[in-house]
Amino acid sequence: MPRPARRTLYLHLGVHRTATTNIQATLFRNWPALLQRGYLYPLGVERHIGLINTIFAGDRTASDAARDINDRADAQPSPVHSLILSDEDISMRRDLSPLRGLSDVFDVKVVMALRRQDLWLESWWAQNVKGQWDHRLCHIRWEDFLRERAQFHWIDYKAYIDHIETVFGTGCVIPYVFERDQMPGGPVATFCRQVGIDDISDFKTAGGKNISLTPEMSEFVRHLPYINASMKYRLALIEVAEVVDRQIRIEGGTSLMIPYALRQKIMAGYDAGNTLLAQRFFGEKTLFKDPLPGPDVPVTMPHLPEDPERVMQRLVTPFVQALIDRFDDKI
Repeated sequence: MPRPARRTLYLHLGVHRTATTNIQATLFRNWPALLQRGYLYPLGVERHIGLINTIFAGDRTASDAARDINDRADAQPSPVHSLILSDEDISMRRDLSPLRGLSDVFDVKVVMALRRQDLWLESWWAQNVKGQWDHRLCHIRWEDFLRERAQFHWIDYKAYIDHIETVFGTGCVIPYVFERDQMPGGPVATFCRQVGIDDISDFKTAGGKNISLTPEMSEFVRHLPYINASMKYRLALIEVAEVVDRQIRIEGGTSLMIPYALRQKIMAGYDAGNTLLAQRFFGEKTLFKDPLPGPDVPVTMPHLPEDPERVMQRLVTPFVQALIDRFDDKI
């Protein structure tokens, strides 16, 4: 097909814990429907972490990668005006300048979901101790994780957007707020609107949900050596933990883990930047509409029961039983 003068590349960099897995699975599954609309989700993968990692490793330049996927767009049976790349790990990188070469070929727009920082921290700790891919964080105590939160530089959204604009130019970022009431139709539909797709009623639904464990189950799994297992076995062990977690969820309880005063302190550190983003991008006084939990709202610190017998009854025995159910016929 004839090549447009310049295509748009939507670079979806997360951040983590904003339904990125579900968004990627949906875009991948609906590749033909996207193409009918003039969008290419390239390379036949759900997540473009491989391509992005080769650029940051120096194995290829961003310009070369851009030319390659632009050629792929040319080869499609119908016209392509836009491409979408998605990898939430991009957001963890302090310096995005290795990606600057993408703009040699494309008009780059960076799509970024903004989740309230206190809730993001709770979810990110739970995800790290469940998924266990990072030796620095997979066994870290919740209290230590919070003390070391400055390492998560990318949730200073104002500072990070400023950096992105030094790479791709002022006005390149398309942010949206990850709150239920600010995402009509849900996270996938909201993401699609950011890239110009207003109707996804014909899209096939996809899986890809990646929920956090409850605080108690997260603390239990934190002590387990999941990280030593192969990825296939680790994913199976995560499924085992989720079986026990569903039993715990029946009791109700809360997923909030940050005490009131500390939550106020954490959010105060981001207030100035959040306010500037609210004014600039949304014409609002505040970025996040949901109020912070009040002092009377229950909080569950991720601790194990003090009684060893209680630990066995609530966690160890159900976990071993779930292991038996999962693997008994496979050995």
